[in-house]
Amino acid sequence: MNIVSYLENVYGYDTPIFLKDVRIGGKSKAAIKESFYRATKDGKLERKSNGIYFLRSNKEFGSGISFYQIIERKYLYSNYVEDKNLRELLTIGYYSGMTFLNQIHISEQVPAVLEITTNNTSSNKRIYTSAKFRAILRKGRTVITFQNYKMLQFLDMFHWLSLYEIKEKRELLTNYIKSNHLSKQQFSEYIPLYGFETLKKITEGGLLDAFVK
Repeated sequence: MNIVSYLENVYGYDTPIFLKDVRIGGKSKAAIKESFYRATKDGKLERKSNGIYFLRSNKEFGSGISFYQIIERKYLYSNYVEDKNLRELLTIGYYSGMTFLNQIHISEQVPAVLEITTNNTSSNKRIYTSAKFRAILRKGRTVITFQNYKMLQFLDMFHWLSLYEIKEKRELLTNYIKSNHLSKQQFSEYIPLYGFETLKKITEGGLLDAFVK
């Protein structure tokens, strides 16, 4: 099968294609790499950055793929589907640090660099760069899944919050716990990974009773 037709059928248009992840029957990695090179040279495939390609849907007006698309496909989901509900089931990472605090309006500061906690890195902290954009990647304290990522994401943020900030944002944090159905059972399961300081902040911040049964 023609490489472009194959990529079109499997990945579609305007979506990141990671060369290292492509498998085509009995083709060797070298043969696949050569096919990508030829297709790119012929203008049928576009290279975003090292090892990342895409098929552009509109040669004249299409803007290509975004940094956020690359991050989602590489570090947030084990596979990518258009349906957001199905996509969440494939969770392998989540936004963390100042990125997450801004997303839930704990902080009004818009971070210059994305922060991600993911299964798809073995480092405690490393920088991922694509074009002019950067992301800080951290490995999780345990394997991240659809079942636990919201609790881990919630517990992570107490590293960045003072007790004063927790008390100030108590209502917002309480509403977050309830709206995301964070349970006492799951809290008890994962709080040992975070230690006494996190438990102390949550307890003294008046949040323990907010966890659902």
